[in-house]
Amino acid sequence: MKKIIALCCLLLSSETVLAYNANSSVEIKNIRVRPTVAYVLFEGCSRYSKIYLSNDYYKSMFSVAMMAAASNKKVAVEFQENKSCASTEPVINYIDIKI
Repeated sequence: MKKIIALCCLLLSSETVLAYNANSSVEIKNIRVRPTVAYVLFEGCSRYSKIYLSNDYYKSMFSVAMMAAASNKKVAVEFQENKSCASTEPVINYIDIKI
């Protein structure tokens, strides 16, 4: 019985950590643009996330982020390598606009 309670506690605490890896409904708070990278700050994140502007896919993702921020739309975002925006500057895997 103690093992089951401990397992439940571990699962509940891990859910909070995983919530930073993929956010399903957040606003974009700020965007910084540098020559080869754009930094995006999402609500609930303590660090900026990165979009490298190295190919057409990433440039399109940056355009989506700009459009969502300008129209105050909520987005879903996921970070590469299962990283967290709480302690690192993760690279963005995808951004979906909530319409």
